[in-house]
Amino acid sequence: MKTIIKNRRGNILILFGLLLIVIIGIAALATDVGRWYTVRSELSKSVDAAGLAGAKTIGQTLNQGTYLTLAEDFGYANFPDNLLTQKTGQEKGLTFTATEDGANHSVTVTGSVGALGTLSRIFVGDMVSASNNATAKKNKVEIMLVLDRSGSMSGTKIRDLKTAAKSFVTFFEDTQDTDKMGLVSFATTSRVDLALGTNYVTAINNKITAMSADGATITEDAVEQAGGQLSDQSGLNADQRIQQYVIFFSDGMPTALRDSFKYNNTDYDGVAVGQGSSGHANCRTSDYSYMSVVSALYKPSSGTYSGVDPSITGDGKSTATTSCRRTTCVGRPPRCTTSGYSNTKWYIFEADRLGPVSGYSAESCSIPTNKLIPYFCNAARQLALNNARTLKDRYIKIFVIGLGNTGSGGDIDEDFLTSISSGAEYTFIAPDSSDLQAIFNQIAKEIKLRLVQ
Repeated sequence: MKTIIKNRRGNILILFGLLLIVIIGIAALATDVGRWYTVRSELSKSVDAAGLAGAKTIGQTLNQGTYLTLAEDFGYANFPDNLLTQKTGQEKGLTFTATEDGANHSVTVTGSVGALGTLSRIFVGDMVSASNNATAKKNKVEIMLVLDRSGSMSGTKIRDLKTAAKSFVTFFEDTQDTDKMGLVSFATTSRVDLALGTNYVTAINNKITAMSADGATITEDAVEQAGGQLSDQSGLNADQRIQQYVIFFSDGMPTALRDSFKYNNTDYDGVAVGQGSSGHANCRTSDYSYMSVVSALYKPSSGTYSGVDPSITGDGKSTATTSCRRTTCVGRPPRCTTSGYSNTKWYIFEADRLGPVSGYSAESCSIPTNKLIPYFCNAARQLALNNARTLKDRYIKIFVIGLGNTGSGGDIDEDFLTSISSGAEYTFIAPDSSDLQAIFNQIAKEIKLRLVQ
């Protein structure tokens, strides 16, 4: 009987030993499986970061190595050392390899690692391998530069602008074979100096170098001209749109506007310019006395005077048929005659446009200057805001750079510039022209960051 009991005790010891091995194995897996999942998760994050870093710097010359080397370095830097118990570098069994698809401007990073176990290595060996990869691509982009070359930009300001703008253009040199850029400049009139297209760096920089400062500031037409170069993508899904940007720069208030006018029964596409008493255009909302008259109508194509005076308002008909008439008296006793006089009809006064000057009809004759000037200045601003809104509704992002002092009586109106832009984060104010290069470079870098997916 005693022998049988002893044998049973031996069986229990054997069973306990076997169960202990199973319990230790389960504990090992419970400890290490979590580690393996963590390693895989961190590897995925590391290759994502590496791919984005590489794509952001595609084609750029770096201080050390290439953008592929940078991508691999980002992979190593983003993988936590404390997850692996081995030494650093490839002694961990950790590797990152970056490759480029030049045709698609993308970088693919592949990462692999051996996840070293603790207790579980007794059962499954030294390591469990894990691998992952990520591809980051730089999206295509269309950019229109819009630069102020009005008279107030003369001297140091336009020289600094040229340096900053050319630096911005050159920043995109590495992808100019697929990305597109164009240039609009503006003063009394706006012009498309270079249509939107590829391989633009040399051509745009040559146009910027040739710019000279003179004339008024036609903000609204410059914005419209830039928008005309960018395709309308409002009907496309977000994932189908090319990213489009307008980079707008100015150092002053709008002092000119382009619209249709009638003079002597003839319609003109003309630019009305405000003329200040000093001979320079001003449109400061705080003091309209800076401007004495809306002086002349210029041809948008050439910037030359058309012979039309827009400050004498009316119905725009010939002197024989116009309702605008004046009485002239000569002699003693006076002999008086009434006759029509030349005048200009502003189509912008129509109810379906901006509407008439307050207190007057759309065809009122000889609206007083002190009433016409505030209307003109507000119209120049409102048309610019309307044109900017049209672009933003088409998902075009607008960066705005203002040069000069803000506040009452200042050179620029920060609230107005912010309203043109796509928001406060898209608005930059440069108190001095020496600040322009840093701002243009910052915008260039921001755009490149936005292009990576």
